[in-house]
This record gives sequence, structure tokens and C-alpha cells, in this order.
Amino acid sequence: MDKKGWAALKKEERLEKKRREDQALNRVLWWFGGAVVLEFFLLLLNRFYINFDANGIALARSLAGLLRVLVWVSLAAALGCGAWWWVRRRKEKGTFLPGALTLAFAALFGCALVSSLWKTIGVQFLYLSVPATAVLALIYYLYQREFFLVALQGAIALFAMWSYRKLFFVREQMAVLVLVVCAVGVVALGAFTLILQRGGGKLGKRRLLSAKANYALLYIAGAVTLCAILTALLLGVTAAYWALFLVVAWLFGAAVYYTVRLM
Repeated sequence: MDKKGWAALKKEERLEKKRREDQALNRVLWWFGGAVVLEFFLLLLNRFYINFDANGIALARSLAGLLRVLVWVSLAAALGCGAWWWVRRRKEKGTFLPGALTLAFAALFGCALVSSLWKTIGVQFLYLSVPATAVLALIYYLYQREFFLVALQGAIALFAMWSYRKLFFVREQMAVLVLVVCAVGVVALGAFTLILQRGGGKLGKRRLLSAKANYALLYIAGAVTLCAILTALLLGVTAAYWALFLVVAWLFGAAVYYTVRLM
């Protein structure tokens, strides 16, 4: 191939790389836009459904009924859009719109269900989980996939500690159950990492991790988060409080490490 051919090939590669970067950025913006809409929805719930005054009792009761209806409507819409996405995917046609609607209605279903069942604690949890999900989406699209696994393990541990401290003095058995389920989730992610390592970063024919992925760091991340959860489970609420800061410090260090690797 002559110099002109190499130059044209390099130009095509640059254009393709820019196209992928723009696509990833657009997806991140969609996730953050959806998070802003959900946060506004939760703000309204907090004001008129949770922290209402004497004059807002009737409105709060109406919102409680509306939430119960919204749970079923959003679930039906999510299932319908999911079926639409599947049909479009089988026909190898555009799946962006049905996929986006499926995620949107699924998120609305989750928010309505959690708010309806757990009220104050549920809304407080959603206040944190919605922006956390947007941040995880940012990591998934803009960082290495291995950092996404590290961040996902950390998010599970943070959720475990936060829920344990909130539920312990109200529903102790539920608090312990949350810790156990989260510990199982971290172990499952570790097993998934092992499968990917044995497949060279591939799951079947699809590559999920780079061939140069640092698996040792992934296992260390799993050990740190699992130890934090077990510490809370064995030593109680005070230990859960300090373990939470340990996980945050670990995530900050991992973020610095993977950001440097991007440069």
C-alpha cells in the first residue's frame, strides 16, 4: 500500500474512533438527562408525599394511589417496549428507541415501586441510587470495562452499608438479609471475572474486557468490598459506618489509577 493509501486508512480509523467517542458521549448524556428527570420526580415525591404538612394530607393520599397505579402501568410499558426491542433486534433493525423506552419505563417502575413500598427510606435510597447509576453509566461508556466492574462492586458495598445502617434499628433481619445478598452479589461478580479471565476477556464470541486487563486488581477490588460487607455483618452498625469510608477511599484510588491509564 502506498503513502496515500496509508493516509486514507489512518483518516478512516480516526473518523471511526471519533464516531465511537461521540456515540459514547451521547449515550452518557442520555443517561444523565434521564437521571435529572427522575431526580425531579423524586423531589416532588419528597415534598408532597413524604414531607407533607397538614394541608397536604389529601394530596399525599392521592399520590399514594397514583404510585400504586404507576407501578403497574410502568411495568406493562417496560415489558411492551422490551418485546418491541427484542423484535427489532431479531430483525436487525434500529433498537435505540425501543431500548431507551424500555430502560426509561423500567426506571420509572423501580422508582414507583420502591417509593410505594418503603416510603421515606425508599425515596432516600432513590435519591442516591439514581445519580449513582448515571455515574456507573459514565464509567461504562468512557472508561475501561474493568473499572466498571470495580465500580460496580464498590456500589454494591456502599448500598449494603447504607441500607444496613438505615434498616438495622427498624428491621434488623431485613438489614442482615441485605448484607448477605450483597455479599453473594460480590462473590458472583468475582466468579464472572474468573470466567472472563479464562476466556481471555471474552464471553463466548463477545469481548468484554481488554486482553491486557489487570485481573489481579479486579480480585483485590472484590476482596476489599467483600471484607467491608463481612465487617459490617460481624461487627455491627459502627463498623459499617467506618467500612463505608474504606470503600469510598478504595474507589477514589481506583478512579485515579484508571484515569491515569486513559492518558
